[in-house]
Amino acid sequence: MIGVYSLYELVWFFFAYSFLGWCLEVCYCSVNTGHFVNRGFLNGPVCPIYGFGMVLVLALLMPVNDNLILLFLGGMVLASALEFVGGWALKQLFHTSWWDYSDQPFNLKGYICLKFSLAWGFCVVFVMRVIHPAVAALVEGITTVALGAAGVIFCAVIATAFLCDLIVTVLALAKIERDLGAIDQVAQMLQAGSETISERLGNTALALDESMDESRPALRARVDLLRAQIVDNRHFVEQRLLRAFPRMKHTRYPRSVEIVRAWLNEKSKK
Repeated sequence: MIGVYSLYELVWFFFAYSFLGWCLEVCYCSVNTGHFVNRGFLNGPVCPIYGFGMVLVLALLMPVNDNLILLFLGGMVLASALEFVGGWALKQLFHTSWWDYSDQPFNLKGYICLKFSLAWGFCVVFVMRVIHPAVAALVEGITTVALGAAGVIFCAVIATAFLCDLIVTVLALAKIERDLGAIDQVAQMLQAGSETISERLGNTALALDESMDESRPALRARVDLLRAQIVDNRHFVEQRLLRAFPRMKHTRYPRSVEIVRAWLNEKSKK
């Protein structure tokens, strides 16, 4: 037992709130952009950070569930801490910043800010008082002895799908890293020789210049090949990640990210 729930129940809560968190992210981003956006880090309808967050809340804050002030403060601190650690870990692992609050007042290294920390506190109160009773009833029904092995098998299937999705996403991120590195290498070669690649890379403020020197056919061919591989033949997962996180920044190859986005935007307009 962890708090008032068993580990088996907490696993189900993790999946349930990962899905509900994904729904929240999709609704928020779809309203802001005017079209559907799968904002999950993974490809499936889950946002694991929400699942982890609610598991922490259920494990640590159930004793103060009847105290709105403590529940709000505890939810705000836990959610903000998780968001900070999650953002920092993703940056260390994949050299990318998936969200950036640097333009918000009272932010901490761009990972968290006061506005969203307060919002998380209110969200935790709302979820615990309004949504969790229904989710808890559903999980209780799934984990009852009557359901027996079927519930365990169902949980194992979901966990396996989750793990496979995670592996596919990590492989896609590794591929993005290699592609960005290749673009950066070509860009540096062109810059070193006072060459230009704007015509091939598309109209972007971060393109090196406005045209490519005709005396460098090998480099021009390499840029064309990179563009074909990265944009025209890019795996669905990689394209989705780049479109789902328009503010994503790469610490190693920031210019390359903007170039690929320019390519994708140009392709979408055709």
